[in-house]
Amino acid sequence: MENRKENNFHITKREVCWSVKLFTIAVLISCFLSMLFYILSLVSSSSESVDMAITSTTSMAMQKVDSAAKHLDLIWSIFLFNSLAVVTTSIGPGILSYIQNISVAELKLRARNKKYTTLSVKLEKLFQLLTLVIKDILQKLDPDVSRLKAQDNSEKAGSIWKRANYSKENFRLLAYVIPYLIPVITLTMNGMLLGITLSFFVFNGALSLYDFTGSQGIVPGMLFSIAYFLAHILPHGIIELPIIIIADAIGYRFARMYSGKILEDKLLLGDEIEKLERDMRSINDIASAYIRSRYLWAMVSIMLTFLWVAAWIETNITPTIAQEVANFLGDLLI
Repeated sequence: MENRKENNFHITKREVCWSVKLFTIAVLISCFLSMLFYILSLVSSSSESVDMAITSTTSMAMQKVDSAAKHLDLIWSIFLFNSLAVVTTSIGPGILSYIQNISVAELKLRARNKKYTTLSVKLEKLFQLLTLVIKDILQKLDPDVSRLKAQDNSEKAGSIWKRANYSKENFRLLAYVIPYLIPVITLTMNGMLLGITLSFFVFNGALSLYDFTGSQGIVPGMLFSIAYFLAHILPHGIIELPIIIIADAIGYRFARMYSGKILEDKLLLGDEIEKLERDMRSINDIASAYIRSRYLWAMVSIMLTFLWVAAWIETNITPTIAQEVANFLGDLLI
């Protein structure tokens, strides 16, 4: 039985493809929006202002690593932030899922205290728009949400939901979505960082050659910039990016297991607090098994080892390769 639970957490092609897809979408969208911003800035101001804008956006993206580098060696600074991202993404969903226990405790409090219920309802209205956006995004990312909503979410008179003035459907949706938050946020943020950096290289290269040779320099400038960008990313990124994808795939696998349990076993549909607490114990068992699983900790150990290798390459090898590529491209332009 224990081996079966362990195998349930092993990632498959589905989880990896999901991570790659979301990461790619984040890269493309952030790159497009950054390029659009730079173009609009160029149309409305001078090229010097655009240079400052694209440099500033890229500097902000690297600010955390640069700040840590003041106190640590650069290699350890890079390793630290990449490790935090990987550990948070892979282990975090299991820990974050326990937050729903707080929601159960709040239900009990709201059912007993009308003043607290009134205050909570007012606070919920402030975040109503955000809640609707999250629901919409989730439905697009996971079609199974429609199945969750199609289940019998009706609330009986005198139930805990009526007494607490809370929606059963929203409660179940929150429990369903929580494990997905960290993988989605991590993939999106890393994809955005890469997309912003790519747009910086491409636009800056095109603008630089345009200033020297006119419109015929735009395409060569973009191509040379892409080559230079790849020289900056690939030496260490060929290790680092797959590790980030795998970490998110692991977190996504847990989210599917956790949320799938709620959907398939029709949990959290009870009208009394005792039934909800029993259901929470049932899905907490999944989180507990995940956090204790040998597979998870073996994968985390392997990923951290490779991240250190990637950080060493980024510090000691990538700058040399990037400089060689820059010299080569410079010779072609002369």
